[in-house]
Amino acid sequence: MLFTETERVFADAIRRLAYANPFDEDEQAAVRHELAGIDLGQAEAEQQRPPIDAPLEFPFADEYVRRNEALLLKLQSRLRVQKSELRPDERERFEDLIISTVYLRHFSSGNLIKAAGDGTERLPQFRQLRDDMRQWTDVPLTFSEFYTRPEHTFAVFFQYRLAVSLLEGLIQGESRPVMRLRAAIWHSIFPRELRLYGNLLYERMHEVTTLILGPSGTGKELVATAIGLARFVPFDPKRERFVEPFAGAFHPINLSATPRDLIESEMFGHISGAFTGATKDREGWFEKCKRGHTVFLDELGELAAPVQVRLLRVLQNREFYRVGDAEPRKFEGRVVAATNRDLSELIAASLFREDLYFRLCSDVIHTPTLREQLDASPDELAPLVAHVAKRCLGAKAQTEFVERLTRSTLEWIERSPSMGHAFGWPGNFRELEQCVRSVMVRGEYHPQPRHQIVRPSRATDQSASEPSHLDRVVAEFRAGSLTLDEMQVRYCSLVHAQTGNMAETARRLKKHRVTVQGRIESQWVERFQSK
Repeated sequence: MLFTETERVFADAIRRLAYANPFDEDEQAAVRHELAGIDLGQAEAEQQRPPIDAPLEFPFADEYVRRNEALLLKLQSRLRVQKSELRPDERERFEDLIISTVYLRHFSSGNLIKAAGDGTERLPQFRQLRDDMRQWTDVPLTFSEFYTRPEHTFAVFFQYRLAVSLLEGLIQGESRPVMRLRAAIWHSIFPRELRLYGNLLYERMHEVTTLILGPSGTGKELVATAIGLARFVPFDPKRERFVEPFAGAFHPINLSATPRDLIESEMFGHISGAFTGATKDREGWFEKCKRGHTVFLDELGELAAPVQVRLLRVLQNREFYRVGDAEPRKFEGRVVAATNRDLSELIAASLFREDLYFRLCSDVIHTPTLREQLDASPDELAPLVAHVAKRCLGAKAQTEFVERLTRSTLEWIERSPSMGHAFGWPGNFRELEQCVRSVMVRGEYHPQPRHQIVRPSRATDQSASEPSHLDRVVAEFRAGSLTLDEMQVRYCSLVHAQTGNMAETARRLKKHRVTVQGRIESQWVERFQSK
């Protein structure tokens, strides 16, 4: 046996920590708590290697490195005198200790990401990782390819750290819904089995199509950007740089902003003479999207039926045709799509192909609304406003000006009950940004005329002379001041307030339960119940 029982427990905990989703707070906390209680008796062994010079940003990373390295030294000594072949589970345990140690030593801070720039910079730091890998694998043991090709290990580790940085930078907020969103995005980049990814799936993840669902203004393009930019790029050990730049690998197409008669040409390209005005051959986005790159199809629900058929072929056979051409072309990129439409309703209305949906639904991400985030963590509003204020004022803005605009916006929201997060923001983050900009320019924000804003009473008792919430909705309906989405939310919430049961509400409305649930808002249910 290579490991003692205590060492095996420690090594298995380190493996779970290394393979855990870095944005799954519960899993991370549980494993760290377990590790803290394991005593390996390493006081002397820890002195066998010099202390690490570089500071580590990950919590407790330096402690894990010291404990890992001390254990690895013991294991190496045993391997050199051990005659029998290791069992597969022990070999994997030893390999994973090496991997977690090398990653924490070289990638736990974001410094290397900054040094890499756009991917064209030379990175002599690779040599340090290569030397570490050689040191720890210098034992009579046959290792898999991931451990014998340090340039590949370097590329995978770099992608891992880049993904962490992108998710922390692009997806703002620390509420539970945001952490769940980051965790969901993570698995669109890395599958749960990281060992399988490092040895095989790094070449296959472009075949996974991701569908992003959520209301308007909830950051669906930011999610797609994170997935598209956090890609695997091979590393060239001789030139000590990545084989291609990271930039230019993300190709967004807003389908709702593209004229319908041009969408096919924009997506798939065309040949000369394919239609009036096609005077020369033209590449489409699918052809420009090289291996490892990502095409982002925004507003997927707007696709016409003929284009849906073409897209289905891309996802099924990984090939497409230019408009007017009979020669198939290979597609080696990745497809990420998004929509704020209810695809189940579009399918029921024969406006969206069911077979296309089932090609898209293997990896689905739901973006939370601003209201969901603030209901979970009301204190999130201030840092979110501060983030938007900094973006509105620009990179050169001094801290005092950012704080002043943040304070002014929060005061305006507090003074305007109808603006409060508890009543919903139809535009979500996009509307929050418009609110900050409007306060910056005018000192106030009015998304609609004041007389159209419903101002629910904060009193516990409602006088007989005061109109009920239902009366107000009826008045808004007669005035024609409600949008269709607002009317659906009000009515679905009213029926649910009457039934108190989701199944009965769906039966009355003759809609699928999932569709109805997405149209119900708790604050309106409470208002109708209070009468």
